[in-house]
Amino acid sequence: MTSSKLPQLEHALHNMKSLRTVLQWIPSHCGVQGNEEADRMAKLGAEDEQENNPVSRAEMKTIIKSLHRTPQPQDSYHLLSRPQQVVIFRLRTGHNRLNQHLHGKLHVVPSPMCSCGEAEQDTAHILRDCRNHQVLREEIWSLPESLHNKLYAPVAALQRTTIYISRSGLQV
Repeated sequence: MTSSKLPQLEHALHNMKSLRTVLQWIPSHCGVQGNEEADRMAKLGAEDEQENNPVSRAEMKTIIKSLHRTPQPQDSYHLLSRPQQVVIFRLRTGHNRLNQHLHGKLHVVPSPMCSCGEAEQDTAHILRDCRNHQVLREEIWSLPESLHNKLYAPVAALQRTTIYISRSGLQV
C-alpha cells in the first residue's frame, strides 16, 4: 500500500480510521466454504480466450528475473499438504475456532473456557494440558514435546500435530 499500487484500497482504509483493519491470508483448496466455488469460477475463466495485453518492459524484466531466480529451499511448513498448512497456520496465529478466539475476538461463544473447565481453550491448552485429550496426546507424542516443537519443528512433528487435531475432533 505504501507504493501506491492500490490507491482505491489505501483511500478506503484511510477513511476507516475508527475501525481496526486486519489483512489476513485466507488459504484456498482446503474446504473453506466459498473458496472452493471461487476457485472453480477462476478455473472456468482461465479456460476462456484471454485478451492480448501487451507487457511493459519493466513487467517483462520482472518475469525474466523470476524465471531465473534460484529456488529457495522449503521449510517444514511448506512441505505439508495444504489442509495441514491451514491447521498449523491457525494454531500458530491464534486465528482459529477455539473458544478463546471465538469469545475474545468474535464474541460468538459465551465463554473462552475449554469444555474440560480447567483453562481457556487456546492452542497451548489443547496441545499441552487439556485432560479431555490426554490419552490421545500420549498416543501421538509418546515422549513429552514442547509447544514450540509441536508448531515449528521438522515436518514429521508438524504432521503429528495435525493428526492430533484431526483425531481430537476439534475444528480449528
